[in-house]
Amino acid sequence: MTTAIAQRSAGRPPVIDPAKVLPQVLAHIASGDALSTALQRLDPAPSYTWAKVQLRTNSDLQAAYRAAIEDRADALADDIIALADSEPPAHLEGPALSAWVQQLKLRVHAREWTASKLRPRVYGQQIDVSVQHTQISILAALEMAEKRVIELG
Repeated sequence: MTTAIAQRSAGRPPVIDPAKVLPQVLAHIASGDALSTALQRLDPAPSYTWAKVQLRTNSDLQAAYRAAIEDRADALADDIIALADSEPPAHLEGPALSAWVQQLKLRVHAREWTASKLRPRVYGQQIDVSVQHTQISILAALEMAEKRVIELG
């Protein structure tokens, strides 16, 4: 674990240097961690509230956080493929093998759901069937048809 927070005497809250802490937090998020998990990886861990305040007040950080969230969705999608390709342990049989498969399904489903919420356009299950419709003028079409009839006639 890395120490990006200056230590103070016992009883005083630590002084947190956002310039050191936030890049580490964003790197953990981009590799698949949730914000709370990324914060807990630091020693000592800044509070979730502190991180949310930083995100609300810094527009550059908001953009970097959004990019890290997209990277997290991609990492989760990669995890899904790795989980799906994993072979069951050779020593499992019967109910133990069934339990292992069910646990694997749960892990895959959790990652699918999270990725679909983080990047719905890429990993969402909803298909966009929006129609780009253009206005057709019946009067203009009739006028053009009359001109063709007159030209042929």
